[in-house]
Amino acid sequence: MPSKQEPQPSSNTSEGQMMSKDVHHIGIVVRDIEKTARYHRKNGNHVNRKGYGAFRTLRGEPMKYKAKIAHAKVGSITLELLQTVERKTIFEEFLKKNEEGIHHIAVAAPEELNAAIEKWQKRGIKALQVDQIALGEGTAYMDVPGCMIELLSFKRMR
Repeated sequence: MPSKQEPQPSSNTSEGQMMSKDVHHIGIVVRDIEKTARYHRKNGNHVNRKGYGAFRTLRGEPMKYKAKIAHAKVGSITLELLQTVERKTIFEEFLKKNEEGIHHIAVAAPEELNAAIEKWQKRGIKALQVDQIALGEGTAYMDVPGCMIELLSFKRMR
C-alpha cells in the first residue's frame, strides 16, 4: 500500500475546476539572472523585472527571502527567471538538486489563494511555498509529481 496518496488529475467535479487551462508562464531557476537576461536581450527577447513584498511560508513555516525575478518574452511564451539572493527557498533547493532549469509551470487559480490551496490539498497535493501578496491573493507552489505547478491567484486574473 503506498505511503503517499496519489494526486488526482485536474477535472471539473463537484469541487470545481482546479486551475485555468492556459499556461501563464514557465518558471526557470537560474544562478545568475543578469547573465540570463543579457542572453535573452541579445537574442531579441523582451525582458522586464519585478519584485514584491509578501507574507511567505516554506513547508508551512513563516519565512522571508529575497529573490531577483525577471520575465523574458520568447515568442508567445513567457519565461519567469528566478534567482534567490537571500535565505532558503524552493528555488535554491532546486538549484542544489538539479542545477539550472525548468522549475514550474504557472497557471491561474479560479478562486482566492487559500481556497485554491485547500482544493489541491484535498486531492493530496501539498503547497511547498506560499507567497501571499495581499488578502486572498498571491502564489502557491504545489508539489505535483514531474513538474511543480505555481498557482496564481490575483483578482485581475479571475
